[in-house]
Parts: sequence; C-alpha cells; structure tokens
Amino acid sequence: MKMENVLIIFLKYPEPGKVKTRLAKALGDEKACAIYKSLAENVLKNVFMKNSRIYDVHIFFTPADKETEIKDWLKPILNDNLGVKIQFSPQEGRNLGERMSNAFRQILQEKGYKECITQRTATESPLKKGDEGGCKKNSQERKFLRNTIIIGTDCPEIDATLIENAFEILKGKDIVIGPCRDGGYYLLGMSRPASDLFVDIDWSTDRVFEQTMEKIRKNNLSCSILKTLVDIDTIEDLYHYSPHLNKPEVKNENYKI
Repeated sequence: MKMENVLIIFLKYPEPGKVKTRLAKALGDEKACAIYKSLAENVLKNVFMKNSRIYDVHIFFTPADKETEIKDWLKPILNDNLGVKIQFSPQEGRNLGERMSNAFRQILQEKGYKECITQRTATESPLKKGDEGGCKKNSQERKFLRNTIIIGTDCPEIDATLIENAFEILKGKDIVIGPCRDGGYYLLGMSRPASDLFVDIDWSTDRVFEQTMEKIRKNNLSCSILKTLVDIDTIEDLYHYSPHLNKPEVKNENYKI
C-alpha cells in the first residue's frame, strides 16, 4: 500500500538564545530553551504514540548545519517508533512563509511528479525536469499528490489522533487549519498545492490566521477549521496552558511542560 499522507514537522535545534526568544524575555535564554526542547519532544512523542501508520513524517529543520545534532537529540524518540517512516530536510527560504511554501511544494509537487514519471508507459515521452504538464494531465494525478499537513512544535495538545482526524478531513476538503488563541495557526493541511496562502502574510502577528482565511476564501478553496488551541510563545501562554503554575515554579531550572 502506497503511503499518500505526509506530516511535515518544522523543528529548530534547541540552542539558548535562538529559540523561544519571547519566552526568554521573562525566563532567560537557558530556561526558555529547556522549555522549547521539552515542548518539541512532547509533540513528537504525541505524534508517534498510537500512530496508526497512515502517514509518513518529514522533519524540516533549522539551522541547516545541525542535522547530525538534531538526529542525535531525537534518536531516543525515533528509535522507539521504528514503524514510522521519517525523513529529514533543511528548511529553505528567507522567511517563515517561504520556508513553509517550499516544504509543501517539495512534498505535494516534486515527489508527486517524480512518482508520476515512474508510472508513465514505455510509449510516452519522458517527463523533463520542470515539466509539470505530463503529471497534471495524468488522470491519476490525485493518486500521486500527497495530502500534506504541517505543524510546529509549540502546541502541546497536538497528538496522533488530531493529525489523523485532519487527514480524514482532507479526503473531502482542500484545506484544514487549526487556529491558535494568539491569532496564528498550529496546523495547516492541503490536498492540493496552494502557495498563495504563504504570500503577504504578517508572520508572528495576531493576523496570521485571519489573513490566511482571507486567502482561502479568495482562492475558493474548501476548508475545515479545527478547534482553537494554545501555542506556547510567551509567559502568558505558559500560564494559560498550565494555570496552576506560579512564578517560583516557573523559575525552577528543571521545569518541564
């Protein structure tokens, strides 16, 4: 059975001063980094646990020169989930929108077209690099273009069930999106390429979800909206997700999400 679903996970190498910078303003670089590391590990474990193997996982990471360190960091988690196919690629692009667009393009188009090439008969001319026409005319195009979902590692409530439900939605919708309480989104899924969703978006603001929905409507894409969840980006987010926390506990060096 050919795996048609791909989960993209955007991941940063946990380096103090380079992750959770807004959280670091309240907690310091080291503590903010420890919380990011814990959040990322938690999301990965949630995604892999009870995974019914209906999707492959492709981790797009940054910085590009930290692949070995990232694999070493994640080795204990990945070794416990050998049934899940996992690939690694560096993020490419000048901003978040470009990086996400490039990741989707790689999964939705390039891999789809590559597989489409292998299905062409001996009597057909080879499909040249950059020639998308052959695959688009192929009646089996939808079979080879993957339903693709992207998530980050900032939302502790993401798990395998949520991901699998989102893939189920993509069987009948162009887009599935999970809004964050801060105005962004924690999940975006596509069953067809829609690169316009990443253009002219005010990234890292409370307008991201609203602007993305405007793009979806403008492009006449069918869409399903998931429940609103919390991304952990600020000290307020941390308190909201864990309201029992007080400041002395947050200052604990060993604090874990």
